[in-house]
Amino acid sequence: MANSSYTIQMLVDQVRTMGDLAPVLPDGGFYETLALSMANDVMTDMLLGSAKGSRFNFKFNRIIVPQFFINSWQQDYASSLTNLGWLESCLAYNTSSTIVPKPTAVIEVKRDLLLTGVNGQGSRYAQICWMQNDTLTYGIWGQSTINSFTGLQNPGPGVTITNPLGLTAMPINVVTQVQDAFGNFWIVTPSTTFNPNGGYGTCGNSNPFATNLNPVFPTLASPNTVATTVMDGGVQWTAVWPKGQGFRIAPMPSQTGPVWQIAPIGQARIPQFTNLQQILDPIPDDYYRYFKQGFVCYCTNASPDPKVRAKFETAKKLWMESLNQAVNQGSREDDAFGFVPSEASVMDTGWSTWTGISPMWPYGPLQY
Repeated sequence: MANSSYTIQMLVDQVRTMGDLAPVLPDGGFYETLALSMANDVMTDMLLGSAKGSRFNFKFNRIIVPQFFINSWQQDYASSLTNLGWLESCLAYNTSSTIVPKPTAVIEVKRDLLLTGVNGQGSRYAQICWMQNDTLTYGIWGQSTINSFTGLQNPGPGVTITNPLGLTAMPINVVTQVQDAFGNFWIVTPSTTFNPNGGYGTCGNSNPFATNLNPVFPTLASPNTVATTVMDGGVQWTAVWPKGQGFRIAPMPSQTGPVWQIAPIGQARIPQFTNLQQILDPIPDDYYRYFKQGFVCYCTNASPDPKVRAKFETAKKLWMESLNQAVNQGSREDDAFGFVPSEASVMDTGWSTWTGISPMWPYGPLQY
């Protein structure tokens, strides 16, 4: 169900009642392109943040990112996600634990991460960043480990890929994403239709990507497109959009160990309007006044009257103050973040006694 009940056309009709701005959006003529352009500018300003340039994570624009399991030695995880703007936070769940509820660990969100090796990965917390699928690393079906760019094991003839769901320890697996000879990207995906084991199993004897020159997949413009899938023996591969959003985690997971499920939370990409009948989603009706004020602001800048255009600087200042009010409206509660002593005493021994994370302890030694 949509957040908004207002359309851009309704906004245009309201602004037309303002005498100074009526010439900007005349009843006749080609005003649609201008109206859409200004509405997109307002949407971008509003979802980017406040007058000070600080980003605010509005709850109405928050999305639940599809969760994924870590895999042997694998840091990069492509996905079919197309609408992620940025990550807010992330947790990891130890799904192989018999403790109820499952142990969790906080994953720090970073703007960027480099690939790492098994050495020199000391840090206080595990980390995650999002990246475009075409900037992640992939295996090559049938390629030997010695020829692999990452040195990791690749899927190939007769290689078994095991589903980690429900296991008490992470299985020793090959890379679960590949790039084919035509530059297309594929990931292992569950499929109870083709395989009761959930899309995992033993690879076939022939290259499953040899004839799939032009697979299709969901994109930002066409999110409902059904992706091309290929059955490789008992393994199902699904094509993903090169410009879609995948993830890189650090440190590098170990070859086996607890089964950790990564659960990111993010903000959706800023939507763009293409016709006047679109609603102002995700802007809720109780935030409509702020959106309207921004639209009025940009209308002054587009006016053919120099006297009206001269009001733009003042209108923009009022619009920025309006954004601050919008931020305050969405920030009524105290944040859960703060400085809290890790021990009973505020006097701690510090970093020197902390056992840093590593492939052996990817999410902290206290969780095992």
